[in-house]
Formats: sequence, C-alpha cells, structure tokens
Amino acid sequence: MESSFIELDEQALLRKTWSGGEPFAVYFYTPWCGTCKYGEKMLTVVAAMEPSAQMYRGNVNFLPTVVREWKIESVPCLAFVQGKRLVEKIYTMRNVEHLLERVRDRLL
Repeated sequence: MESSFIELDEQALLRKTWSGGEPFAVYFYTPWCGTCKYGEKMLTVVAAMEPSAQMYRGNVNFLPTVVREWKIESVPCLAFVQGKRLVEKIYTMRNVEHLLERVRDRLL
C-alpha cells in the first residue's frame, strides 16, 4: 500500500505518544484489508487539504503492545492522541468530509 503517511513502528509510536508534543493521529491498518485501503485513500485527501495535521500510520501486526493498551478493536481505526493520551478512536471511515471535520477538530 503506497502512502503519504509516515509508518511508525511500536517504539517510535510509544516515544511519540510519551513526548506529549503536538496532537497527532495514527491510522491503524493491515496490508490485506480492502476497507483499510479505502480509508487510507480518503485520509490522503484529508492530508492534502490539511498538510499541517500530523498523521501517521501503523500496521497492527507489528504493534501488539499499542493495540492491547489502546484497545484497538478492529481495523481500520483512526486514533487521535493529545497530551500523552488517546482521546478518540474512529472505526467507520464514512467519507472525506467526516474525516476532515474530525482531523480539524482534534489536530488543528
């Protein structure tokens, strides 16, 4: 899956979370998930519309600790982190407008 999002491994994601810097989002996916590919295409549009929003992605197959601690129930999942903690998870990638609204509310 080609992506404009930086792929984070588990250690990088945990460091980013613990740093408590700017709010960011992580798109959790698996490589063979068709719905995940569709959701990522929508998020690519969102990222182009809001290039200052910090958005990353992570393959759940390589993030067992994060998946367990954050209680990621299924993929795709867009998780928002603010102030060193998970504040929202979105499992339904409805449309670009909905995702854009959530990104603007949480990251900008």
